[in-house]
Amino acid sequence: MNTRLSILIVFIVLFYFSFVQTYPCLGRHFSKGSLSLLAKNDESPATKEDSRPGPIPAIEEYERQKLAKLRQNVGKRFMTAPTVNPAEFYASPDDLGKKLRVKKEKEAFGIVEVVQNRLGTMNFYQVKFDSGEVGYLGADGNNLEIEIKKGSLISLEKKTGTRNKSLSQSKALASQAIELVKNHPTLADSATGRKRSVETRMKEEQERSFPNLKWRYESKKVGKNKYRITQYAREGGGPPLVRTWTVDLSKDEVIPENLAAKQMYRQ
Repeated sequence: MNTRLSILIVFIVLFYFSFVQTYPCLGRHFSKGSLSLLAKNDESPATKEDSRPGPIPAIEEYERQKLAKLRQNVGKRFMTAPTVNPAEFYASPDDLGKKLRVKKEKEAFGIVEVVQNRLGTMNFYQVKFDSGEVGYLGADGNNLEIEIKKGSLISLEKKTGTRNKSLSQSKALASQAIELVKNHPTLADSATGRKRSVETRMKEEQERSFPNLKWRYESKKVGKNKYRITQYAREGGGPPLVRTWTVDLSKDEVIPENLAAKQMYRQ
């Protein structure tokens, strides 16, 4: 039995070597094919991922600036207005088919924050109405500004900055006109030609003759860069002496207007 088994093994070995020698290209083809397959399998996923194009920096910067601009409206308040085409509010940024019905024609709301839909393709203002309802208003394409221009939304922001600035400038010009009158030279002594400013003359009169003399000035705009300055001088409980001047700030020109003012220049 052992002898037969040994003969069978020897026969199989001889048959194998004779087959390989007869078809040597089969062994080489198998080796190359195996190596090629291994090489393909060894390609790392990272290499494939590296070949994919990344996000364009310019687009990223544009989106960042756009979002920052939208967030500037957070905290501002508006009110819906009755129009033919009212502004559309949504119950959810992910379901534009489900619109939020505003109960009143005129209802105030504030912008709470800027949000996106789940896909990150659209921006919305999350708003809260005074009634307590929360809705979403489209923020892309300057939609808020468009709704304001067409009259469907009314801004409730107080434009105090421009008004205060204008008022401050007006007060400054009025004060400048008063100072020109105070410093305007008058003839104090006709013999010597000595001159004193209006304010200096008032102080001298107070020191020499009228210790209880009090005076004040008022400024009123009467034209472009033109003001009428009125001086009220009083001693005790009697009626005030009124003097008026016209001041042109564009020329730094002071002209006494009434008789009482003109007399200060004749002495």
